[in-house]
Amino acid sequence: MGPSAGIDISYKIVDQTIASKDQEHLPQILYSEPEIIGDRTEYIMGRISENPAYNIAKILLKLESAGAGIACLACNSAHAPQIFDVITGELSKNNSSIWLLHIIDEVGKFIKHHYPAVEKVGILGTSGTYKTNQYSRIEGFGLETVNVSPEEQTKVHNSIYHPEYGIKTLGGTVSEKSRHLLTDAAGWLKEKGAGAIVLGCTELPLAFSDKSYKGMPLIDASLVLARALIHAHSPGKLKPWKE
Repeated sequence: MGPSAGIDISYKIVDQTIASKDQEHLPQILYSEPEIIGDRTEYIMGRISENPAYNIAKILLKLESAGAGIACLACNSAHAPQIFDVITGELSKNNSSIWLLHIIDEVGKFIKHHYPAVEKVGILGTSGTYKTNQYSRIEGFGLETVNVSPEEQTKVHNSIYHPEYGIKTLGGTVSEKSRHLLTDAAGWLKEKGAGAIVLGCTELPLAFSDKSYKGMPLIDASLVLARALIHAHSPGKLKPWKE
C-alpha cells in the first residue's frame, strides 16, 4: 500500500519481538509495489473504478510463493468489505492457504484483553474507513463504536491527505495544522463518551506523542497488527504489552 505504512509495520514487528541478536528475530518479507495498487479511499468513495483488491491478492499470492505463511495488509482502508472480501475470494479461487490477519478483528481482541473496562471506542481514520463504518466490526467483541461528525471527519481526512499540510503530503511530517485537527477530533470523541480511541490509519499515531490522550488509551492499529503477526508466528517471541 503506502510505502511508509509497510516500513512502519515492518519496524514494529522488529521492535515488538523478544530478541537479543539479529538471528533471534522473525523472518519477514516486505512487498511494496504501491504503483499498481489504487488508492483504497478513492475506490471506496467512487472516484476510481478499479478495485485495488485484485492486485493486492496477486501480491499476496507472490508472497505465498516466496514462502510466507502469515500475512497482513498495512492499510486500514483495505479492510473495507468491498475490498477485503474480494481479496479473500481471489485467494480462495487460487487455492491459497496463506493466513491473512484482519486488522479490525485484531484491534477488537486487543482492546478486550488489555482494556477490559472500555465499553465505547472512538474511531479516527480516512473518509473511506468512515464511509464504510468498517470498525463497527469490533462490536462483535462486545464494544460500542462512536464516530466523529461528518464535519469533523472532513477535518480528520484533511489532516492526512490535504495537499498543503496533510501528513501523507509531507512525507510523514506532522504539521501543526494536522496535529490541531486530530487532537480536536480526539477531544470531540471523548465528549461523546469514548473510553479509548483507535488510530485507524498508519499516519495518525505520528500526530500523538503519548499512548493516551486526555486519559483515553490511543490504540495504534498498525502496532496491534504487528503484535498479532508475531503472536501468530511465534507467541513466545512477543514482548509483554506496556501502556
